[in-house]
Amino acid sequence: MLFVLLAVYYIYFTPPWNFPSTIPTIPFYVSFLPFFTKCDQEKIYSTYLQKPMEKHGAVKIYFGGRWNILLSHPKYLATIFKKEQTYAKSGNHLKVSKSVIAAYTGENVISAHGKIWRVFRNTMTLGLTQYDEKIFFTNATLFSDMIKSKLTEKEMLKPSMDSTLTLIASTGQETAVQKKQKCMDFQKTANDDSSKTLDMLGCNAEQTNCKSGTVAMTDPIQRLALANISEAALGLDFGTLGNGDPELHLQLKLVKSQIFQPLYLTFPFLDNLPIPSRVKARKDVAKFRETLLAKVTSSLMNNFEYEQTNFASSSLIKAERNQQITKDQLVNNLVIILVAGHENPQLLLTSLFFLFGKHPCWQKKIRKEVQESDKSFNSIEKLPLLTAFIYETIRMYPPLSQIINRCTVKKTALDHNIVVPKGAYVGYNVYGTGRNGKVWERPAVFDPYRWGHSIDEITDNWRHCKQDCTMAAFHGGNRACLGEKLALAEVKITFVEMLSKFEWRISPNWRERMTPAGPLCPAGLELCFQTLDPL
Repeated sequence: MLFVLLAVYYIYFTPPWNFPSTIPTIPFYVSFLPFFTKCDQEKIYSTYLQKPMEKHGAVKIYFGGRWNILLSHPKYLATIFKKEQTYAKSGNHLKVSKSVIAAYTGENVISAHGKIWRVFRNTMTLGLTQYDEKIFFTNATLFSDMIKSKLTEKEMLKPSMDSTLTLIASTGQETAVQKKQKCMDFQKTANDDSSKTLDMLGCNAEQTNCKSGTVAMTDPIQRLALANISEAALGLDFGTLGNGDPELHLQLKLVKSQIFQPLYLTFPFLDNLPIPSRVKARKDVAKFRETLLAKVTSSLMNNFEYEQTNFASSSLIKAERNQQITKDQLVNNLVIILVAGHENPQLLLTSLFFLFGKHPCWQKKIRKEVQESDKSFNSIEKLPLLTAFIYETIRMYPPLSQIINRCTVKKTALDHNIVVPKGAYVGYNVYGTGRNGKVWERPAVFDPYRWGHSIDEITDNWRHCKQDCTMAAFHGGNRACLGEKLALAEVKITFVEMLSKFEWRISPNWRERMTPAGPLCPAGLELCFQTLDPL
């Protein structure tokens, strides 16, 4: 019995003997913290990973049913991106081949390696890099209408700005500007009996109608992100921005709720056990894949629409018809376009809404920038403050905080001090790179100006940070994200629309907390919205 216990301890609680001894080991129990505590990813990183990661640039960590080598120093990231043949992509279809998450996405353009990856990438590049931006404008309007529909109409007493600018302080202690601010602050909590109070403050009140209320953001943002990617890359309209809950949306929400559970992400071998919830999860994944393929078949294949269009889905169908890829590989890549193509923008949109609500001064600055533009896509792309705000959000809250999907094909060395054995899984902590004090000045401070002031300076700095791997989001060397341009376009267009229509702040009922594991964004974000213009 003692021997069995020692064997279990050695196999699961300690890294393999051939892992580098020159880098620290993150305690095994850290992987369990999301199950038993309310710690989110930020808390776990700052408590257990930050010091060893910043000191050594690499650690050993248990995740996904195995010990891995996790990197954060830019020079190590540059090494694995450059030596792609040595640090080969090895996705869930290989790493945890019998898990539910592997059944979800299979072998695809993100996870594949070698010749088949080149086939996938060449097939999909055109459809993911050339798209119709009008789709995003239309969907941004539908999204803002959806948010407005969740608000309630109220009669608000709005202080007249013309009068308050000329107020004279009655006590000699308050300036007109201070009194104006009092009126504006009061406006936020105005009610039917507020006119007397406004009179007492010395403000002339104007009555106006507006809409306000608190909105839970997870579902609306997911609907928007799904509409954008399905229409722009798949050529399909699933109806997620309309009334009701389309079948595919319901199925996807169900699958995601089962896939991203910390217990099964950490111990994927549990998916092989006859656990009722995991048996159901596997069936739900299969049903989702069947529904997606049926939609593609009816909309693009049966009517030969795929032959007339250049969507990524159209190119994949052509490749399958020409026997360049199998039917399973067709479905895998349709799924990954939909899944990755909506999840990453959804996460980024959520973090942006959060930071705009947290930093009202920046919300005001960028709203002014938006209002002064002609709102054409060419102008939107070149808005410096909005662009810098987005880049800074990605630095602080990268949608994928941790990526472990490379496996060494031979014994190799990160540097003279870190030798990596063959067959070791190697990944990188994107969040850690963006919060590294040796890489970024004042990394915990949200400062969009760190990217520059002109659009040329901002885009040059973004490009430079990606090249030297101080910015790891959307990166990967030759395996860089094909959808980066598309994602940034839809995000910019969405916020031009939202900043033009609303102001918002974080709901006082929402407790600031990030997701506990997996994709990174504020968990269950709730915002208080108010329309800007009278109805």
